[in-house]
Amino acid sequence: MADLAPRMIEILNYRNSSQLIQMGIENRTETISVIKKTTTMRNLIQTLDRRVHDMQADIAKFQNRFTALQDKGLPSLEESGKLLSYEKYIKRLSTFSAVQIAEASGSSTAGPLTGQVLFNKLDNLFFIKNEVAHLFDKPPDFYKYTEADETVGAISKHQLPHPETWHDLVRLLLNQG
Repeated sequence: MADLAPRMIEILNYRNSSQLIQMGIENRTETISVIKKTTTMRNLIQTLDRRVHDMQADIAKFQNRFTALQDKGLPSLEESGKLLSYEKYIKRLSTFSAVQIAEASGSSTAGPLTGQVLFNKLDNLFFIKNEVAHLFDKPPDFYKYTEADETVGAISKHQLPHPETWHDLVRLLLNQG
């Protein structure tokens, strides 16, 4: 129905006062304002919908890549169903790395590790480090997340008339168009 807004405004602009009164419209400016507010709200909601869709796609892509790394042994970001803080996750990674090095084959070798033994101990850690470094095709763009938040704020501040007002206006204008 909001696609009718330009036509509604055109009809209102080309009617004289007596025609508007016959249509049941007492204030042309207020009625046009209601139409523009409704159109603005529709545009804000469409913008938010696009932003949310983009964010969901980014999150799904990240989850798929991160799940593949977890399958290779990377510790989970969650604990009891909640995300870990950065500090706790770094501690978990350090513990994971220490265990990987300690449990790797050849740990019974006396003296400093060299060659194949060292490679065997650290291969999975280097693989995971490399994959984590390339988790994102490009660095995350937090602007789109803040922009979505600003759009939500604009929507919450935007006040529309009751939906029946819009329907009544559409009926009036379609009958006079």
